Amino acid sequence: MTRSVLHLHPDDSVLVALTDLPAEELIASGSTTLLTTEVIPAKHKLSLRNLAPGDPITMYGVLVGHAKQPIPAGSRLTTFNVKHATSDYRLSDATYTWAPPALDQWRHRTFQGYHREDGRVGTANYWLVIPLVFCENRNI
Repeated sequence: MTRSVLHLHPDDSVLVALTDLPAEELIASGSTTLLTTEVIPAKHKLSLRNLAPGDPITMYGVLVGHAKQPIPAGSRLTTFNVKHATSDYRLSDATYTWAPPALDQWRHRTFQGYHREDGRVGTANYWLVIPLVFCENRNI
C-alpha cells in the first residue's frame, strides 16, 4: 500500500502530501483519520487538526507559523492562512576549547588541493543545498 501522507514528527500539526490528494479523500496517519477539504497538491502541507486563529503550527517538531484564520483539519496550509513564526532561541553559554592534533605523521603526505602564493593550501568546496520544505525545490 502506497502512503499518501507523511507525518514527520510526533509533535507536528501538519502532514505532507506525498501524492496529489483529491478533495474529500479519507487520509489515515497513525491513529488519526481525516477527510481532505480541498485538493492538496503533492508536497504541500495539510492540517492534521482543526486550527483556530493564533494556534501554533509545528513541523519537524518546531514552530513554523501561526494560523491567521480558522483552518479545518484536512485543509491545505498556504501563505494566506499561515503567518510565519519561529520559537525563541538562546545561544549556549558553554565554552569550547580545541587543541590541534599532532600532524607529524602526515608531514610528507600530499593531497588533491592547490598551493596559494602565500604558501597556504586550499581545496575545492562543494555546496549542497538541501531544502527542508518540499515546495522550495523549484526556487532552489
